[in-house]
Amino acid sequence: MQLADLTPAEQAVAAAFPHGREVDLRVGDPAHDSPADAASWGPDREVRAEVLAGLLLGDPAEPGANPALRLSGARITGPLRLAFAEIGCPVLFQECAFDETLDLYQARTRFLSIGRCELPGLIASNLQVEGNLRLARSHITGELRLNGARISGNLTLNGAHLDNPGGAALSAEHLDVGSHLRGQDGFESDGEIILTAARVGAAVNFDGARLRAPGGLAFGASNMIVQVGLFARAMEVDGEVSLRFARVSGPLTLRGSRVRNPGGLAVRGGGLNAEGGLFLSLIETDGQVRLENATIGGALSLDGATLRNPGGVVLAADGVVVDGALHAREGLSAEGEISLLDAAVSGPAHFEGATLVNPGGIALAASGITVGKALKLCDGFSAQGRIRLSNAQVGSRLCFDDAKLDNPGDVALRAWRLETRELAMRTAGPIRGTVDLRHARVGALRDDPDAWPDAIRMDQLAYEVLEPMLPAGGRLGWLRRDPDGYLPNAYEQLAGMYRRLGSDADARETMLAGQRQRRTALPWYARVWGHVQDAAVGYGFRPLRAAGWLLALLAVGTVVFTLAEPPALKRGEAPEFNPLVYTLDLLLPIIDFGQEKAFNPAGGAQWLAYGLIAAGWVLATTIAAGLTRSLRRV
Repeated sequence: MQLADLTPAEQAVAAAFPHGREVDLRVGDPAHDSPADAASWGPDREVRAEVLAGLLLGDPAEPGANPALRLSGARITGPLRLAFAEIGCPVLFQECAFDETLDLYQARTRFLSIGRCELPGLIASNLQVEGNLRLARSHITGELRLNGARISGNLTLNGAHLDNPGGAALSAEHLDVGSHLRGQDGFESDGEIILTAARVGAAVNFDGARLRAPGGLAFGASNMIVQVGLFARAMEVDGEVSLRFARVSGPLTLRGSRVRNPGGLAVRGGGLNAEGGLFLSLIETDGQVRLENATIGGALSLDGATLRNPGGVVLAADGVVVDGALHAREGLSAEGEISLLDAAVSGPAHFEGATLVNPGGIALAASGITVGKALKLCDGFSAQGRIRLSNAQVGSRLCFDDAKLDNPGDVALRAWRLETRELAMRTAGPIRGTVDLRHARVGALRDDPDAWPDAIRMDQLAYEVLEPMLPAGGRLGWLRRDPDGYLPNAYEQLAGMYRRLGSDADARETMLAGQRQRRTALPWYARVWGHVQDAAVGYGFRPLRAAGWLLALLAVGTVVFTLAEPPALKRGEAPEFNPLVYTLDLLLPIIDFGQEKAFNPAGGAQWLAYGLIAAGWVLATTIAAGLTRSLRRV
């Protein structure tokens, strides 16, 4: 193109290009110089795209020159086609307006900056930039396409506005950025951001960004690899944030962000690997947060978060592995189910002050969870709905002190096969709903007896000590609350604890209460026999009671037979009658003193003798049964 064919503005650009000087066509009025007002600019600010392409693709400049395209305040008309181009000089556009999409497909350049510009789109798939790519504060009304692009330096989107509603605002699958990827300082996107399988050598920073893709993928970073950290604090997101199978070598934080995707996934992080920790503290979500099988190094923080997915799973973190602490404190509010099935936390898990709301459903599903230290569902913790801790293993302490468990008419706490060194159950008030501790193994069980619900299932519950240490009378009502009725193991477990602590009287009282409870479920004839054993010897746990009965019957018999001495069966052959020994001979069915066979009472004395013989057999039988039962439980 001949110089005479160029407009004055184009001639200025052609003259400045070999020396890398800037051509500034702005008039100095910020409102008029805005690229959004480019339609009102005069011809003196227009530069044809073909002129720029000719300069960038022309013969190299003379030796010693340092060419660069530096253009500000221009309206670039026509398509700027630089596909497959080798651009050996820096290119900088400032406050320019492009009439048509800029095409840099598979191009190669050293440095590209498009700042505060208006573009209808940018095609830069497989672009290679040996330096930085800057789109700071530009407004792109079509798709920004960077699929497979390689940028050795930074990709800067600070303050930019990507505007492609209903489509992809940024399409950057397999993007490779050698240093930082930044979308801060008021960055906005209307449309989907797709960073699938992208690789970033330093940090990704979208602090304060505003992303809008309702019902779509507002921030898609599945399989992304980030070497330093991913920072997305205080973001406002309409749509889904996807971090599925992403790998972040440093911290990953969405602290203070708001993610809205009602009825769908707010945050998708299944298979995520965040080596420096995952920080979701103070986050607000509408929709599900999914972290299934994620691996978190350091800490997983949900402190102060507000999670909403009514009627569904609000946090799905089954199989998550946290190599550190789980923090869900400081006002965490979850509306929906929190699922931590088979999760593993090497340190403590804190839920102090958290509020879980899922009435009639599951508030916390943590069956199979392993916590290396303490699991704290205490100090203001509140749950409306079921808490499931079946097969959970807690390394030190499971705490419900000052907690509120509320699920009336259903199970409030299911801890079947729980294992923990200490279970603290001093709740803020009576638990509303059933507590299931069947087959649990607890070292120390510290409770408030008045806080237990009316129904406690504790078959095969094992514990070493109960605190406070109450007499048996203060614990027996606790055992009677089991809806399954008499459970031998429950009474034996409590009695065993009393024996270990040296309180044999409480142990006997516990076992006696167990037999009385068992009696209520027996047939009528067995109940009658049970009452006899109870009255006679207290089922073997009141042996002195048998001695009392024996002495009373002995006294009655002695008095009666002293007053009404029975005649001898054979006169002259009978020994001298002794009323005391005669009564003993009647009462003791095994011992024979020779008195019973030598004398034959008549009338009322005979009926008394029969009664004493029957009473002796009853006493002997009940004593034998009681002693057998007692010895079997020693």
